[in-house]
Amino acid sequence: MQAWYAKVIGGIPGKRARESSPGWIDCDDIPGVNLSFSQGKTELAPTKGRSLDHIGFEVKSLDAFAKKLDAEGIKLDAPIRQIPNSKTKVAFLTDPWGTYIELTEGLAPATN
Repeated sequence: MQAWYAKVIGGIPGKRARESSPGWIDCDDIPGVNLSFSQGKTELAPTKGRSLDHIGFEVKSLDAFAKKLDAEGIKLDAPIRQIPNSKTKVAFLTDPWGTYIELTEGLAPATN
């Protein structure tokens, strides 16, 4: 899972101190977030439609990012769509473990 997020989303793999017990946990640093990965104790279930429906990432060019995903054999769940009356584009995909992921372009405010 750590390698997938590093390859697909551009996370920087590393380790961080575990909160619940001594030791270290695998993680990926992505601007604005640290994704931590640990062994689950139960079977994985998809996130869509649950209390945590999806996670989201803002990308610079959603069309180019989608082409990169396609070249890696990763398909979007639906085509990219423009949000009416806005400059925002959105698309969704599901990671190999069932996490529903929203990709946006133009949602985050511009920074100088």
